[in-house]
Amino acid sequence: MSNETRTNAPSRAPTCSAGKVRWPRSAGLEVAKELCDRLKPCCEKLIVAGSLRRRKSDIGDVEILYVSRMESRPFDMFSSVSVSLAEEEIARMLEDGTVMKRPSKVGGTAWGDKNKLALHRSGMPVDLFRTMPESWWNYLVCRTGPADSNTRIAHEAQHKGYRWNPYGAGYTCLADGRITPMDSEESVFAFVGLPYLEPWNRK
Repeated sequence: MSNETRTNAPSRAPTCSAGKVRWPRSAGLEVAKELCDRLKPCCEKLIVAGSLRRRKSDIGDVEILYVSRMESRPFDMFSSVSVSLAEEEIARMLEDGTVMKRPSKVGGTAWGDKNKLALHRSGMPVDLFRTMPESWWNYLVCRTGPADSNTRIAHEAQHKGYRWNPYGAGYTCLADGRITPMDSEESVFAFVGLPYLEPWNRK
């Protein structure tokens, strides 16, 4: 979990800027800590991404990226099934009212295996993103953002004959389809010749 999620500051009310609801950083950190405290025992990897990771003074939502721990359980007398512990904990959070599925403008919800768009009981939007270990670094860069930084990465990759897979294992060579996996956040930038910047310095 990001070490930026520790705070004793009280929650404050959201504000509205340019028609968009913004929440103070302290409130976002409280929500992130509560959710991460519950998810951490169920995850191999867990981090708070988005504008909280970029240390913005106000935020539009809390973004949490995780790799779930898996547990094998008997299915019947002859087989077993692999169960996601993180998904079970998220289901419990739904049941106890910690979060709810976030309705869209047309009344639907986005609540799938990989992306879950939620509302914390405080009213703060929470995005839960599940990924796999091999996709962790690309996904972390993508979900940390901001959008302009991600666009530069994709643009530079294309110039070098590759496609950036922000939710996949690495870069795909456009000529032969070969995938070059990434093994660190720094490598995502280095592969396309961009300098690595700490999240709070990315523009």
